[in-house]
Amino acid sequence: MSDLTPDPSLSADEQRIWQLHRQFVVAGTEGDHPFLQDNMVSGGKLIWYNLNKSNYYGLDHIIELWKTLTAAAPGGRATATPREEEVTVAGDMALVTYLFEFKADFGDMGKVEHQARNTEVWQRIQGDWKMIHYHCSDHEPGIMGGR
Repeated sequence: MSDLTPDPSLSADEQRIWQLHRQFVVAGTEGDHPFLQDNMVSGGKLIWYNLNKSNYYGLDHIIELWKTLTAAAPGGRATATPREEEVTVAGDMALVTYLFEFKADFGDMGKVEHQARNTEVWQRIQGDWKMIHYHCSDHEPGIMGGR
């Protein structure tokens, strides 16, 4: 994964979203649920379409999943390698899109390996950027001419 240092040629908002995005990818490999608490919209407003094909509604719901997966895989046996990362900031909204390879060993729950496509939607709320939506799904290039 690219360095966590934002590109100085970007606007301050673009730099902040890049930084949050990169921290989010790392947090996902470690099950760092305090990162979620600090950087996701609170209450039931977060909508998360997960790579496991289930949907999660609200911050508490996705934190519960991360805690379960972390307990199943002590020591953080997961990797995520993003590529084709793009950040777009428009006013108080930001969109991050990227592809990534995800590998994890969740102990008795099994091993997973996916090529995935991801979307993060961030909103500035009372001066702070918070993720309001996340979508991650399997990626299979080459279907009907797609990349």
